[in-house]
Amino acid sequence: MASRDLARQVEELTRRVDRLEGRVSPAALPNPGDPHVTYSGTGPWRGGAVVWQIIRGWTDVLVEPGERSATLFGALASTSRLRIVTELMDGEVMTTADLARRLDQPSTGQLFHHLKELLAAGVIYQPGRGTYAIRREHAVPLLTILCAAIDIRESTLTEALDDHPRR
Repeated sequence: MASRDLARQVEELTRRVDRLEGRVSPAALPNPGDPHVTYSGTGPWRGGAVVWQIIRGWTDVLVEPGERSATLFGALASTSRLRIVTELMDGEVMTTADLARRLDQPSTGQLFHHLKELLAAGVIYQPGRGTYAIRREHAVPLLTILCAAIDIRESTLTEALDDHPRR
C-alpha cells in the first residue's frame, strides 16, 4: 500500500473516531446552508439498540467514489451476499454452519466464496475463527444502501409505468 493511501486511511479513521467519540467540533459540521448528505437510523442490536447519524459534505461524497466504493458495491451485487448481510444485521455473531442452515445453503464452498467477497470489501468481519458479524458502526450505513436501492428501484418502476400509456 502506498504511503499516501495509508495516510489518507489514517486521516479518515481519525475523523470517524473523533465523530464517534463526540470530539468533532460544531465548526467541523457543514453549515445548514451548505450542501450535504445526512443519514441516520435506529434499530435492534444484540438485544440493545444502535443509533447512528452521519453527515457528509455533498462535494466530499462526489469526490470519494472510486475503487473502494466499486469493491463494496461489487460485494453487495449478489442476492446470496445480501441475504448473508441481512441475516447478520441484528448484530449476532454466526458460525459458517449457522449461516449455511439459515440460508438453506447446500454448498459450503459457495458460502465461503460469498463470505470471502464480503470480508474483502469490509462489509463483514470475523470476530473469531469461523465466525462472522457486521460491525455495529456499519449497520445503519448498510441499511441506508439497501433503502436507497429500494427507492431507486421503486422510482424507476414508477417512471417506467408513467412512460407507457395504459390500454
